[in-house]
Amino acid sequence: MSESLSPKETPESVDAEVDVLEHSMPLPKKVKKMKKTKAPTKNAYNNTRIRVVLGLIGLLFGSLIAHSVYMRTEHYKDIAVHGRDRIIRSIKEPALRGMITDRDGNVLAISRYLRVPTFNPQAIYAPKRMGDEVNWDVISDEQFKQLSDILGLPEAEVREKLKDVSKKYWNPKVELSLEQADELKKLKIPTLRFEERSQRTYPTGNLFSHIVGFSGKQGKGLEGLERTEDSNLMGEDGIQYVLRDRRGNVVELINSPENKSARPGQTLVLSVNQEIQRLARTELQKTIRRFNARAGGVVVLDAQTGEILALSSLPDYDANFYQDYPTENFRNFAVGVTMEPGSVFKPFVVAKAIDDGKITRYTNFNTLPFNIGVKTIRDVHNYQTLTTEGILQKSSNVGTSKIAAMYPNQDLYDFYSEIGFGRKTDSGITGEQFTPIKPASQWVPLDKAVMSYGYAITANLLQMAQAYTIFTTDGKLLPATIFKRDGTPDGEPVIKPETAKLMREMMISVTRQGGSGVSGAIEGYDVAAKTGTAKKIVGGSYEDRYRASFVGFAPAQNPRLIVAVTIDDPRGKGYYGGLVAGPAFRGVMSGSLKILGVPPTYPSNHEVQPKVLKAKEKSAEEAALETEILPE
Repeated sequence: MSESLSPKETPESVDAEVDVLEHSMPLPKKVKKMKKTKAPTKNAYNNTRIRVVLGLIGLLFGSLIAHSVYMRTEHYKDIAVHGRDRIIRSIKEPALRGMITDRDGNVLAISRYLRVPTFNPQAIYAPKRMGDEVNWDVISDEQFKQLSDILGLPEAEVREKLKDVSKKYWNPKVELSLEQADELKKLKIPTLRFEERSQRTYPTGNLFSHIVGFSGKQGKGLEGLERTEDSNLMGEDGIQYVLRDRRGNVVELINSPENKSARPGQTLVLSVNQEIQRLARTELQKTIRRFNARAGGVVVLDAQTGEILALSSLPDYDANFYQDYPTENFRNFAVGVTMEPGSVFKPFVVAKAIDDGKITRYTNFNTLPFNIGVKTIRDVHNYQTLTTEGILQKSSNVGTSKIAAMYPNQDLYDFYSEIGFGRKTDSGITGEQFTPIKPASQWVPLDKAVMSYGYAITANLLQMAQAYTIFTTDGKLLPATIFKRDGTPDGEPVIKPETAKLMREMMISVTRQGGSGVSGAIEGYDVAAKTGTAKKIVGGSYEDRYRASFVGFAPAQNPRLIVAVTIDDPRGKGYYGGLVAGPAFRGVMSGSLKILGVPPTYPSNHEVQPKVLKAKEKSAEEAALETEILPE
């Protein structure tokens, strides 16, 4: 049988014959029936691949869902914080520095909020939809005009800056008050937002500059109380959480438990009286001009509390424009310069000896010149004999030298230290200078003598005024302070109350006829005082340049005020303490007593009214200076 098919045979016919044969002829037992198979089709293959891909995709999505559920449950807080940080920001609300006021509440330093406007020019004119043209009419001509008026800038400049769409930020660098900022808001300029700043101002300008000082643009104190009290004045900044849009504009304030209001700094209430301070500066300014002096200072103390009612130094500066002044103007002459005080020191030596019972008011002294080594101690006139009170009235160098000679060096050193010399007053005034007292073991005999009339020992003007409180109280040294006190301090006992009372009576003689301080006499009041004129050391040796001083208190028997005046390097019209500093003392003391309403001691026509010293007259102390023997 041939294997080839005849032309009439087709695959279908052959299959049919095979089927017939299979049913008609039995197969051998060992021959198994072959199962007919079909080749896989193309559609079946594609279905399988789709199933695999879908399965993988399903697996992937399942993993993502599982991960999402895991993250949602396990890291919900982290996700929430991360998402919030992308749209929520905190704004710092700067705290205002605390105010500084005088004792009556008059403002000496104050801060206020300022708002700096900013704009986003690119966003102002951005089309609302992609492809739209820029709308240059967003801001009207009238809005531009009002905007330039509020900003204080030329309208052309404002237009140019706001229409520069290449910029996303414009800060006109203009600080607006809150009222001006509200006016600007009403214009409804798109993208307007504000940056808050604070500004420190000093309403009294020069008047308290040496006391208050100033702070810088960053709000940090740089001079005076602004610097030393910086931590109290600073306050604490606040925080406000806000919602911003994609351009950074604040669209909503968020009520968050983390919000914190700014806490303003502490208000400092000073002891000073603005009227007395203005009076002191005016009198000081007149005196410096009149005598062509280099500098000067005035201190006014409450004689019963030690509070500083006025402290003025010249030259000074305006704290609002401190950068326009030379740095030497920042020096507070009243505390920043130590000097040999001269004869204003004499009452302390006299008080010491009276308190110890070594002398009385009427003890007589031989006041003829005497020698210490090769040096001669003398007065202007050979009085031959003076009482203790006469030593004060005539300002006798010989007399105080002989009183000092009654004591060992250490006793005087300890006494001078007790009344505040050789150390700071700790009054709160910044820039205070002091010079330690020369150790007693190093004193030579001449040191003890010249110290008794104010040489070889130094003090600043505030130290001198503070030391005089032992005479105005019951013998206690009151600590001076620039801060207002609620009561009277205890003070440190130095001399007996009866000694202080006696010194008050004796020192009145200085401003009465024949005394060295008649130029400081005030009509209607008993004034106790002492003048001083001291040569200056220049280049290590004494030269004919001076400091003129006048320190006293009134009313003498019931003291209300202590006034201390020093004029540095007066030239041209005299240099004596009574002549130069006396009139300034009188002007400050008399005006201050009136301001405080202190009644006169006696009627103005009282017969003991002293004659005011004329410019050409010399007091005993002033004449004595010409022959004073000074230490080399």
